[in-house]
Amino acid sequence: MPERLPEPAIAWYRLQTREIAVLAVFGVVFVVLAAWAMLHDSGFKQPEVESHQLPAARVAVNTASEAELTALPGIGEKKAKRIAEARKQHPIGNLDELAKAAGGIPQKDLERMKDYVTFE
Repeated sequence: MPERLPEPAIAWYRLQTREIAVLAVFGVVFVVLAAWAMLHDSGFKQPEVESHQLPAARVAVNTASEAELTALPGIGEKKAKRIAEARKQHPIGNLDELAKAAGGIPQKDLERMKDYVTFE
């Protein structure tokens, strides 16, 4: 007669009610913790990216086109045209001459544009 294999110490079909209850509690705890982990902020955060401002583009007043001049704060098409006509007479050397050539530029606009202009 062939030898019979020994039965394992724990077989799923021989679990007692107490063992089934313990496994059920572990299962419920596992499901609750998994759901909490999925819904809760897991600590992963987008890295903060530092932005660096690029240096402002400079406009060479004496060589810029009218379109480039209109990029300056407070300069529209009419003032750009006046500046282009005035610089044909003589080069513009500073902000006061620029304001005079444009037919007047408010002081606040001159302050805003001083970092954006060069007089070459």
